Amino acid sequence: HDELRKVIMEKIGQVVQIAKLRLRKPIDSKLDKILIANSHLFYHPMADHIRAMQAFVVCKKIDEIRKQDAYQYPYPFILCGDLNSDPLSGAAQLLFTGTLLPEHHDCWKNLHEYKWDCGDNEFMVEHGYIGNDVGVTELKYEEEAFDDAQEEEQRRSKPCPPLISLPPSFPKLISGCLEMPEFTNYAIDFIDTLDYVLASEPNAEEIFGFKKKKSAPMPDESEIKRFVAMPNEFMPSDHVSVVCDLEWKVNDKK
Repeated sequence: HDELRKVIMEKIGQVVQIAKLRLRKPIDSKLDKILIANSHLFYHPMADHIRAMQAFVVCKKIDEIRKQDAYQYPYPFILCGDLNSDPLSGAAQLLFTGTLLPEHHDCWKNLHEYKWDCGDNEFMVEHGYIGNDVGVTELKYEEEAFDDAQEEEQRRSKPCPPLISLPPSFPKLISGCLEMPEFTNYAIDFIDTLDYVLASEPNAEEIFGFKKKKSAPMPDESEIKRFVAMPNEFMPSDHVSVVCDLEWKVNDKK
């Protein structure tokens, strides 16, 4: 896929920050560090498939680092950031379930249509991704209707997307929020949940992980509507801060 290769290898700078933090008090000489990772995935509304692949690369790098110089078990970790992916997206499915199926239509629907030039403002406005009326959110991930039946048939005949899976040993990730926020981004023409705090749980291969304890309340939509959108004079960002408290979870059966 030449266009996909160009976008990923030449245009997008994949960045993930990973910090290895030493515990003040190691646990039974079995755990002395945890990892904190942060990333900001690609923005374009038609590029859910690219964000899914970015999420896979991020998890692969985290898994590599958390196994380096570990005592007996890989380090548990927290992954947070603006993933530009709603909870039903391909990236979110991969992070929460460990697998992204070829049948995930919303993720792969623009695999053969998206090109780097689709990021031009003229294209974004023409296709309703920006410049909509206040509160319009239905257009953000809508599939365009193809009037030409032959073009649609050609699209269907293109190669099937791959199955993407994280290793079986990779821990399950949980959201640090007690409930999934209704939104974390509230712009004039876009409202959705894009920001996450995710934490690893213990599994059959490792006994240490996290469980959610509490999370800060999120603003009500009515509070923001008073100021039209974010940012505004009282809210300096178009994103809401996601604040969570986590605590240790230990698999005693190991």
